[in-house]
Amino acid sequence: MDPTKTPSPWAVREQVDRLRASPQFAGSERLLAFLHFIVEETLKDGGATLREAVIGNAVYGREPPYDPRIDSTVRVEARRLRRKLEDHYAGPGRADPVVVSLPTGGYIPHFSLNTAPPAVEPDAPTPLAEGPTYTPGFGAAVAVMPLRALSRAPEDESFADGLTDELIYALGRAQGLRVASRAVAFQAHDQGWTVPALARELGVDAVLQGTVRRQGGMLRVTVEVSNPKGFVIWSDRFDAPDHEHLRLQERIAATVLSRVRLDSSAMRASRIAPGPVALEAHARIYRARQLQDQQTPTALYEALEIFQRVAEGAADFARGHSGVADCQCDLFRLGLVGHAEAKATADAAVRRALEIDPQSVEALTARATVAAWLDRDAPAAEADFARALRLGDHARAARLYGVLLTILDRQEEAEHLFREARAIEPFSVQQDIAEAISHYQGRRHAQLIAAGPPADGQAAGLSAEVLVCRALAHVFGGDPDGARALVGPIERATAKHPDLVYARAEIEAWLGEPERGWRLLATSDTVPATAFARATLAAALNDEARGLAALNHAIDRRELSTVWLRTDSRFDAWRDRPGFQAVMGRLLPPKAAVQAG
Repeated sequence: MDPTKTPSPWAVREQVDRLRASPQFAGSERLLAFLHFIVEETLKDGGATLREAVIGNAVYGREPPYDPRIDSTVRVEARRLRRKLEDHYAGPGRADPVVVSLPTGGYIPHFSLNTAPPAVEPDAPTPLAEGPTYTPGFGAAVAVMPLRALSRAPEDESFADGLTDELIYALGRAQGLRVASRAVAFQAHDQGWTVPALARELGVDAVLQGTVRRQGGMLRVTVEVSNPKGFVIWSDRFDAPDHEHLRLQERIAATVLSRVRLDSSAMRASRIAPGPVALEAHARIYRARQLQDQQTPTALYEALEIFQRVAEGAADFARGHSGVADCQCDLFRLGLVGHAEAKATADAAVRRALEIDPQSVEALTARATVAAWLDRDAPAAEADFARALRLGDHARAARLYGVLLTILDRQEEAEHLFREARAIEPFSVQQDIAEAISHYQGRRHAQLIAAGPPADGQAAGLSAEVLVCRALAHVFGGDPDGARALVGPIERATAKHPDLVYARAEIEAWLGEPERGWRLLATSDTVPATAFARATLAAALNDEARGLAALNHAIDRRELSTVWLRTDSRFDAWRDRPGFQAVMGRLLPPKAAVQAG
């Protein structure tokens, strides 16, 4: 490891797992919960909300709410945690690759790379939990405990109770999941059972808990799942405006259900139960899918690392392999890996996933994505997408199938699939991106603009690709002021995005401010970017010669963005010219179009 770099979130979470196994933390379940909470909050938003009262309510759950003026528990526990971390790194953890410390006077942990980690065989599989991957059984058993409203306000408690019921209902409908009844779970909660005791008494594989807290006009819901020993194996957080409580409960429950499913045909048929390896592997897959949902270069590479470790550490677990294939397709889409590398890696990963489980929904979706993005084989992609959706609800399958149908100019079918994907997983950055791209390329500019928040401060929370599509929709929809309002957020969001590196200059050029664009185009060979990105910047500047040269290069490299050449409004001024027609002649149509002709 390079000690000059900050450890990745995945490396930090791996270190927390090591700390759980450390002798210094043996029997310190509540202290480990404290550590897990402050680490996750810091990884998510830099620990901006980590105050004594917040920790007291979230971790120690006082009634009435925690008051630091009369209760010193958090301060005392922070000192204990500090000492245990110091003891661990002075003893068994002296060679751990990541150092987690808690600076005096605050509650935001610090993460750094150890300057002298142990030598590790680079090809050695990452060990998962000890024990079998699966055991004989009837699916996974889960207990949903009552969610806690940290404010104790009546409206928040009502929301928490309603969300608990919605989670029980949603998870209870899933194939391969068995959910403890509300009465039994609530009785266990009222009796104050610990998670290990509850798991032992109810015979469940996992326990779901959560909190609700209000911040201004927003509700923040945190959900966590613990294994039978009481250790948190994954957590998630949902932020949404404080209105339409009933709809918000349904959206959170649907998203949790989508992400918690164990993708195994034998599990769906309730023929097996998850063993220790499956639970640990699933926890890592959950983290990887959270990262993949961000669709940024850094997050995708980190997700790929996790998928690879699961694939190496659990030979009979298909989801690690299908995740590797998915990441390769996403990295290729963003211009981060070449066609040959993505194709070779993804094909091998899909083959292995389907050898393990021929009816894996995720593996079939991955094979369909390879066919659609890498092979441009629309019939094969359609067949696998349809087969995956027949086997079970899957947001990624429905979403990417919708994008493929947009490319094939089957807009109504695409919209149906987007609605289906949004219903399966309402909270999804990938869904936002897919809909934004498809609406822009389908020239539904007004629909794209109306679908998102106004082009003001809220835009900063949108993904880079959504921001660019919305700005282009404003440009070609005749609203230059709307596009101009997005220039600042686009600059911040696209700085390390190769396919969008020229986005700000391009939008400014479309708005009649070409200076930045001409400077960038003159030095484009020194700026890492896709050829298609150079082509769209040239189109905004109406530099046809450089634009057509870039498009030919993009086709040579088989860049995925070239599938939109037939529909992209940015090339309309050149569309009837001989040079552009020659470029279009080089662009092979999807196989479905060839057969239809």
